[in-house]
Parts: sequence; structure tokens; C-alpha cells
Amino acid sequence: MTAVLCDGCGLPATPEHIAQRIRRLELATRFRPLHMGVLFLGEAPPPRLEDYFYFCEGGPAASALGHAGRVLFESLLTGVGIELQAGKSKESCLAEFQKRGFFFADLMECPRETIAPDVGQETARESASRLAHRYGPTLVKRIRFSYKPKHMVLLPTLVPDLIPVFEQAGLGDVLLNQGLPFDFPHPQDPVSQAQFRNGLRELLSRASSR
Repeated sequence: MTAVLCDGCGLPATPEHIAQRIRRLELATRFRPLHMGVLFLGEAPPPRLEDYFYFCEGGPAASALGHAGRVLFESLLTGVGIELQAGKSKESCLAEFQKRGFFFADLMECPRETIAPDVGQETARESASRLAHRYGPTLVKRIRFSYKPKHMVLLPTLVPDLIPVFEQAGLGDVLLNQGLPFDFPHPQDPVSQAQFRNGLRELLSRASSR
């Protein structure tokens, strides 16, 4: 039998894997702004669909997310000035995120656990560099021909390796934190979460004044 390759990661995939990727694309497309002001770039979607940034099935904002997913959602939305009031649904928060011209996407369209489950003798840094160079050109095409954002903000530890890829491709304005991507806040460290939110607000304020 001929293996079915996933359009997202390019690897042989199960029907469940492909179905989940399509579902993530559907969820994200629902909240994609017509004119993208700022594209926030993460590393890869989480293994659980329920932890995906754009997953929303009603209820209070981020209530069903795992801890790391909730930190990403809350830190990013409060960082752009969206208040997460008690009882406010995740759907309404995402609609406001969309209305302001913000969009969140990942370098890899499939969970990292399914793409590189075993790095062998590679260090985390070596694995991150390899994945960034493998999937970076595809991301460049998505940015150039589909997203077309005015600004981009790089978030996780993987993406420092994307900076030279973007520079070589001649992409637009990449907003960096003192020349580097933002350090993602630790899920159990309120101080780093507050620093992330404050730094993001300052960065976006400088960008809007250009």
C-alpha cells in the first residue's frame, strides 16, 4: 500500500493525524483576520486538539485548556490588551483578537511529538535548528503568499533559527525583543508571565508608532 503523506509535515500519517490537522486549519481559519496586522509565530500545535490555541467549544475562556496552553492563551491575549473577564467565552476573546488584526500560527502544522518523537543523540538545540531549517522555507511561503502580515512576532525557543531564514527570504518586519524572539513564559512562573505581557505590550506599541 502507498503511504499517505501529511500535507503539513510531509511524513506518512494515519487518518486520525490528517483529520486533526484539517480540524486545526478549520478552527484557525474561522478567526483569521482579513487584513493581518501582526502574525504571532509559535513552534508547533500541542498533541491534544483541546489544547490548541484556536480550539473553542464555548464556556469560560481557556477553561478546558491544559496548563501550558492556558498560559499561552492568557499571556498572549492580555499582552495585546484583551481582558479575560470572568465568564467571558474563549470564542468572544478570539473574535476580539481577530478584530484587532492579530493571528497566531505555528512553524510546524503538526505536533512536534509526531514529527520528531526521538531526537536520538541530538540536543534540544540541535533538534530545534534542524526542524527550523526543514520547515522554515514552507513557512516563508505561507507568510509570503497567504498570511501577508504587516508585522511578525517570534515566540518560542525554536525560532531563533528562523531569523536567518526570514532574512534570506527578505520577509517583512520581524519584531524582536533586543534582537531575539520572546522567551515564552514558564507555566508556573507568574513573574515571567508578567514580563512577557509587559514586553509584548511595549513591542507592539513601538511598532504601531512607526
